[in-house]
Amino acid sequence: MRKLLKAYVKNERGSQAIEFLALFPLMLLSILLIWQIGLISFSLVVAESAARDGARAAAIHDGEWQAVARKSAAGIKIVDVRGGPGTDEAEVILDVKAPIVKLPLIADIDFTFTVDAVMPMEEKPDED
Repeated sequence: MRKLLKAYVKNERGSQAIEFLALFPLMLLSILLIWQIGLISFSLVVAESAARDGARAAAIHDGEWQAVARKSAAGIKIVDVRGGPGTDEAEVILDVKAPIVKLPLIADIDFTFTVDAVMPMEEKPDED
């Protein structure tokens, strides 16, 4: 009986499956974390481009500069567009809500960030 018990304890069959089951949640969490970083990076790049487009539209005295900024930010959720044309420069500030990967057993996470862009004002064209 002792030999049988000793042979059973020293048996390593199935140890790889148990190691895989122990590491699988960590691998899955790592993949989701990398995906989340990619989503936030995408949102940041698109928001910066949208702020720059809105500031450029405001700098050339386009009355629809807010719509230009919102349209340029396709694919992300813009919370607020502020700023606009000034006397010397046009500044557009966007508040953006980044998409978040939904994870079970974790409360909803809200990640918002602010981007801005500044452009020098152009001379107002003469209206004929």
